[in-house]
Formats: sequence, C-alpha cells, structure tokens
Amino acid sequence: MIHYLFQSKKIQLLLLGMISLFLLAGCHEEGEQEIFLTEEERQWLEEKEGDISIGYTTDYPPVEFLQDGEYAGISADYFALLEKKLQIEIEMVQFDEWTALMDAARNREISGITAATKTPERSEYLNFTVPYIFNPNVIITRENFSEKLSFAKLENSSMDTLVVEEYSIIEYLEKNHSNLEYRTVATASDGLRKVSFGEADAMIIEVMSAAESIERDNITNLMVNTETPYESTLSIATRNDWPILNDIFNKGLAQISEAERREIRERWVPFDRRSIFENPYFWMTLVSVFILLIIAIIVVFLWNKTLQKAVTEKTLELEASKKKLMDQFAQLEVTEQKLLEEIEIRKASEEKIKYKSYHDDLTGLHNRAYYTEQIERLQKQNNMPLAIMMIDLNGLKITNDTLGHQEGDRLLVKAANIIKACCRSQDMAARIGGDEFVLILPEATEADTKGIARNIKQACKEAGDEPMVVSLAIGWAVRKNDQKSLLTLFEEAEDHMYQNKMNESENEKTGILFSMKKLLRDRAIETFEHSQRMQQWALKIGKALTLANQEQNALSKLAELHDIGMVGISKEILNKKEALTEEEWEKVKRHPSLGYKIVSSTPALRQVAEGVLAHHEHWDGKGYPQGLRGEEIPLLARIIAITDAYDVMTQDQPYQKAKSQEEAIQELKRCAGTQFDPELIRLFLSILQEAKGEQEKM
Repeated sequence: MIHYLFQSKKIQLLLLGMISLFLLAGCHEEGEQEIFLTEEERQWLEEKEGDISIGYTTDYPPVEFLQDGEYAGISADYFALLEKKLQIEIEMVQFDEWTALMDAARNREISGITAATKTPERSEYLNFTVPYIFNPNVIITRENFSEKLSFAKLENSSMDTLVVEEYSIIEYLEKNHSNLEYRTVATASDGLRKVSFGEADAMIIEVMSAAESIERDNITNLMVNTETPYESTLSIATRNDWPILNDIFNKGLAQISEAERREIRERWVPFDRRSIFENPYFWMTLVSVFILLIIAIIVVFLWNKTLQKAVTEKTLELEASKKKLMDQFAQLEVTEQKLLEEIEIRKASEEKIKYKSYHDDLTGLHNRAYYTEQIERLQKQNNMPLAIMMIDLNGLKITNDTLGHQEGDRLLVKAANIIKACCRSQDMAARIGGDEFVLILPEATEADTKGIARNIKQACKEAGDEPMVVSLAIGWAVRKNDQKSLLTLFEEAEDHMYQNKMNESENEKTGILFSMKKLLRDRAIETFEHSQRMQQWALKIGKALTLANQEQNALSKLAELHDIGMVGISKEILNKKEALTEEEWEKVKRHPSLGYKIVSSTPALRQVAEGVLAHHEHWDGKGYPQGLRGEEIPLLARIIAITDAYDVMTQDQPYQKAKSQEEAIQELKRCAGTQFDPELIRLFLSILQEAKGEQEKM
C-alpha cells in the first residue's frame, strides 16, 4: 500500500518539479545550442579554473546519492550536462551529512550546493538560481495510526516528531509553527527507521526522499498521513560573494534541452504506464481518421442528395420530426436512469457521513457530538427517571507509554465492548474523551443503574488480562424529577466517578502492576526465578545493614520489580542469543525509565520507583539513565545493582554461559569503585563467604 501511494505521488510531484525547467528552456528549440556568455563571464571562469567546488550529500535519493560508490541522481545528471555545456570542470565534493555540507557552504569552504531550498537565513551567505526541482513535504506515520495530522495538531500534541537537521522545513516551522516540538535526525533513512520501529511517532519529510528511502530500506509499515502546505523548491546555491557564478549557472540551466531533461526524468522516475493522450502518434492518427470521416460523410451526403430528389419536402419534415422525438425519448430514459443512480449513490454517501459524524472510529460507540445532541433533546422532554453513568478507563496512559498506542487502542476497544454488552436496548453509550465513556439510561431507577454498574465490574473481572486488565472507575446520578437539569446530573455522575476512582485507586493500580508483571514473565520466563534469587541476596544485605522493616520491604519489592520496564522491550530482543546490536542496546537502556513510569503510578511504591529508575547507575557516574554517581544513587538501587549483576553472571543467559562463583566474585571485585559501591561489595562478598561456609558444614 505504501509503495503504491509513493509511486503515484513520486511520479506526479517530480513531473511538477520538471515543469520549472521546461519554462527555463521554453524560449529555445530542442537540441544543443551555443552558450552565450559575456566576455566578463568567460574571463571569470578562466581565472577560477580548478577553484569551483560544489558540494552534494550522499543520502538524498533520488535527487543525489552514491550508486556503486559514485555520485548519482537527478542533480548529478544536471551537473554533468552543465560541465559539458559551460565547457568547465567542476569539483564535486562529497558530504555524508547535510549539516556538514551547510557548515562548509557557510564558511565558504566550497563554492556552492547542488540542490538547496532558498530561505532567509541561507540567503545571508548564498545566492540561488531558478528552482529546478519541486519537492513537497509530507507527514509520515505508521499505518496503524488512525488520526489525520496537520502542523496545527502536532503543535497541540505530545507526539514525538522528527525532521532532518538543517533542512529548510525547520525555518518554516520556527516561523509559522513555533509551538511545534520536534527532534532532528542526521538523515531521512535514520528518521524513517525510528518511526517504523516505534522510537518516534511521526516525521516531516520531503516526499521524494521518503519514497526512495522506504523503497530502498524495504520498510512496509509506514504511510503518508497527510500532505503539508510547505514545498521544498530546490535550486543551485552559490556563495553570494560570487554573484557572477549564479548568473553563469542560470544560463547553463537554460541551455539544457527538453530532450535532455526528459532523459533525466525517465532515468530516475520511470513510468509504469502512460496515458494514450501523451502519445503524439495518437493525435496524428485521430486527426487522420477524423479527416477521412468528414470526407466519407460529404461523399455519402452528396450521394444521398442525388437519390432523394424525388422525396417531397413533407416526407423530409415527417422523418425529421420522428427522429427528433425518438432522440428525445431515448435521452429521457438515459437521464432518468442516471438520476436514479445518482440518488442511490448520494443516499449511501449521506448515510455513511451521518454514521461517521455520530460514531467513534475506534470503538464504534457514539461520539461526543451525538451525546450532546441527545442531552439537548432529553432536556426538553419529561423523561423520568433517567440516569447518567460516567466511566473512566484506568491505566490507559501507562499502557500507551509502555506497550504502545496500538495496545492502548486494544484496551479501549475491549472496554467499549464490555460496556456495550452490559447496556440495555434503550440505553445510549458514547465515548466522549480519550479514556472517558458516558451512558444515558432512560427509565432507570437507582437499583437499575446500580445493577448495570455491577454487571460492568463483573464483566471486567471475567475479561482476562490481555493486553491488560480492564479497570473502570464508575459513577452515576439519577434524575427523579424535573428540578435537576441534565448538566447538573452529569456533574454529579462525574463527581461520583472521581470519588470511586479515588476509593479504588490503590487496588486498581495494583491490578495494573500485576498485569505488567505477568506480561514480563510471559516474555522472559527466567525473570520470576531471577527476582526470587535477587530478593534472597538483597534481604541478606539489608539485614546486615540493619535496615528498617519498611526499607527491607521496599528492597524486596524492588528486587521483584526492578526490570518491570522490560515490558516495553520486544520479546525478540529480550530472548536474543547473540550479542545485542548498538541499536538494540539503546532500546534496552530505556527500561529503567519505563519501569519508573509504571511503578510511580502507585504512590505507595514511590521509593521502589526511584530504585527502579536508578538500578543501572554506576558508582563512578558512567551508568544510565541519569548519570548519578556515588551516594547520589539511592542505597536500595546500589544493593539491587550488585545482586542483579551477581545473579546474571552465575546463571545461564540466552547470550552467554554462566560463570563460576569464583569468576563472578573476581568480576565484582574488579568493578568495585567503578560500577558498584565498594563498601557494599565488601559486605556482599563476606555474605557470600559466610553462605559458602554454611554449605560446606552441611
């Protein structure tokens, strides 16, 4: 699907880019033409022979890139023609990153750039020729992202958005959308892979670069979410203290013939199909057939005239009238059929639009617009008793942050299905916010409403924990007379819902945490046994330090939950037998931060959450994610770091065999004072020695 979208867009937009070059050459005939340069321009070229250097990037296909180690692409072909037509040699300078190329141009280390967009900031040190490539910008997301985006929506969202550093779109965003937050990447390929792997949510990128990179890297899960109003117009940029070079390149571009441009276009943008109307022979054939048809009609007409001399004027009139009536009748039948078809199509379209305007795309429930309309209607009627029930889905943000928005959407759909199944036929269910639902219950007493709430709670318990347990906070209010407005009823239901959420908060969050732990064990079966062994060693250290009972309980819980953030890491990485790649290791290093988000959602585990965040910090400050050093690292985290490392070394792992106890002890000693607290290492080694002595006695 993404290939088809980009194939059609790439062809159309590159054709548009070529139009500017056709306009440059509009005043010339096809074929080679003699270059008209002034004497001053020729003399300048002779003086600068060997000094003209133009920079290009290696990762901007199909505009410019390396093919078998050689400079290739649209701009490469144009500069080959410019060298030939201007009868000069241009030194083409290779840059692997756009930022390095721009720095070189800014510092006048090169004479110009092959293809760049004119901006106010760049115009301070560069001149630009007439644009010769038009390259619109688009917003790329994963295919499972359902919302239509725009610059305005990105400004008001927390989405992780990427752009290529030093690209002209950055100046446009800073000027017109200053509240839009984004990160920069070195190349288009880097950014697209991050979006594909879920390390970012969206990327603003030129469509030609996106299409080429996606096809080259064989990325299959991305799509064009929307086209933006910003278009990158690419020109040849030259240092502005050499204005004559800009004039020379403009004249050189004007001398490139239409046939040469067509050859470049077809080389880098091949057409799978052409319209018959683009074929000149079609028009020649059509004109020939038309002329022959006219001649045949004239001959037949003259022949018929000679045969019909005996036919009276009245007969001609009757035949003409008959023909006219028959044509009108046939036209009437056709018009009637078309009208009926259009009515059916419009009716179906209106029904579809009406349905979408009143329903939530994700869950299939009614949306806020429909709910508001029903409230206004019911307000004018005397419907009593009538109940409003507010429902809030717990744990959606944690699910989105750790498992991804796709799993969050699954949780929303699961909750919506439970709510629909527990409603009566006359009830109306709507999703009115990200994690908020509302039920309008006509003719529902207090007992009826309580029964529906009880059924929903029971259904949640029976729904299982895939991907997470469904935890709903419910509140309601019943209107028994017309003294209470529906707005007041809604506010009472909402207050009760929040009160219910506060009362059940600890239990609900514990249930969410349990789901995360179960999911982690499903992904890596050794985690449970690993946590048990760590608890035993950690508690021995805690007792040796005479920690308070509360701290020992927190230490035990930290041993159990220290790797809870691993639920956000793919199963393939967790169980990989080979050594992790640098990219995979960076993903694994995110798990302390993810674990902190999960555990800190339960206020009673705040101390445990801080330990989860810091258990990979090093005594010398070279750990992650915060770079804490020494006693800045919480004591419980320092203890867990030692027991975690010891247990990992002495147990078989997917990527390495277990070390002996003596080998593990030597490694702990080696890392004391760098990775681990040296005092705690000495204490732990004495505990190991004591345990070894007890085993030998037995």
